[in-house]
Amino acid sequence: MNSNTKTVALVIVGAALIAILTFLFKDNLASAVQCDDGMRNPVNMDNFTTKYWAYSAEFEANIAERGELSEKLDPTQLRAVSDALQQANEFRKFVVTGFNRCAMTKLQYVEFGSRFQQLDSLSRRIDSLAAVPNPTDSDKAGLTRLIDEYVAFSQRLVKSSKTSR
Repeated sequence: MNSNTKTVALVIVGAALIAILTFLFKDNLASAVQCDDGMRNPVNMDNFTTKYWAYSAEFEANIAERGELSEKLDPTQLRAVSDALQQANEFRKFVVTGFNRCAMTKLQYVEFGSRFQQLDSLSRRIDSLAAVPNPTDSDKAGLTRLIDEYVAFSQRLVKSSKTSR
């Protein structure tokens, strides 16, 4: 290999390494923002979802695929939980955008994150009950109760944001 070929190879390897590192650490490259309650690093939507609402994608797929969950719910319940999930998805966007633009305090952000974790827990419990092969009447009643709780909690989440602004 001559020196020109070695130089070109080193430049290509270096550029590839820089591209990989930039991709891996892109969230750390975002500049911090000064808000009334101090400095904050912008939050990435995927990071918020992973931290506070990790099960949401699987839960959404279980509803959309018309799988075990939809087979065990009447159409009204399925529509209600689907609407509640959509409402929570939209609210998640509001929370992340609001935090990144200093429209909410760090404390409000943490409170909303905690509420998303509660929704996450409810969705896991709903899926767990929906997966029971031969549900008893008690299981069916529990599933209905959890669906109602999920819908109500999602609605309260959105309402609470209107009062905390």
